Amino acid sequence: MKTMLILTDFSENAFRAAEYGAQIADPLHITRIILYHAFQTVVMGTDLPVSNTQESRQIYLESMENLALQQDRIKPMVPNIPIELVAEDISLPVHIQNFCKHQGVDILVMGVSGRSGLERLLLGSTTSLMITESGVPVLMVPKDTPLGRPMQSIVFATDLKDHSTVPVHQLYEFLDAFPVDIQVLNIAKEKDEKYVVETKEAITNLHNIFEKYNATFDYIKEDHTVEGILDYSNRHHASLLVVVPQQRGFMASLFHNSISKKLAYNSNIPLLSLPPGAIC
Repeated sequence: MKTMLILTDFSENAFRAAEYGAQIADPLHITRIILYHAFQTVVMGTDLPVSNTQESRQIYLESMENLALQQDRIKPMVPNIPIELVAEDISLPVHIQNFCKHQGVDILVMGVSGRSGLERLLLGSTTSLMITESGVPVLMVPKDTPLGRPMQSIVFATDLKDHSTVPVHQLYEFLDAFPVDIQVLNIAKEKDEKYVVETKEAITNLHNIFEKYNATFDYIKEDHTVEGILDYSNRHHASLLVVVPQQRGFMASLFHNSISKKLAYNSNIPLLSLPPGAIC
């Protein structure tokens, strides 16, 4: 990885995400950080955006000042990594896809900004665009994420659907950067369910993916998914929870209903969403 994009709204929760991003930058071999703030001026009393106005210019200048302040706060954590500041009068998340592509972004880091912000971020089409269609790994950092602790273990949660699109190159970059215990948590209807041919193939494929990491494989039932994932992650002292939201299946539903909200509300474990891609 080379370029890390950190989204911020200048809240303390967003700053916590920026700190966490800076903390993991060296292990991920990041050579460039972009601090990014999106704002959108609107016509008073309407939802119509306006541009090239004095108001937009003023907001832009204030945004750049705030970005500079945040840069000053995290620069001591990454003294050898250049930090670029970008503020745009634009609506997210649609624009962010093109931005990531044109800037060669390798990972996007964002915070969880409380209930109102979380509901805007994690529910509906916003999440679908920002997470499942971003094209780059997205790391969501809860506000209570502890800093300064070494990575202890990583949990990779899967429902065994679309296993052939796990982006192994991006996954391996994290696993190689943090050589800790790996737990592969399969979301199954029944632990002792008789496997169909496709399920056996998926399990074999996952074993092949994680073979060199000596991962542990476990199962939980779908009935109590959030509680099961969090309980399992806490029992294994997980420092990172990894998912690959497919276009269909349970993992995609993480970002379309209250499951993601519960995960963010009730966990201090960062959640890494990897974009689906072909195994290589």
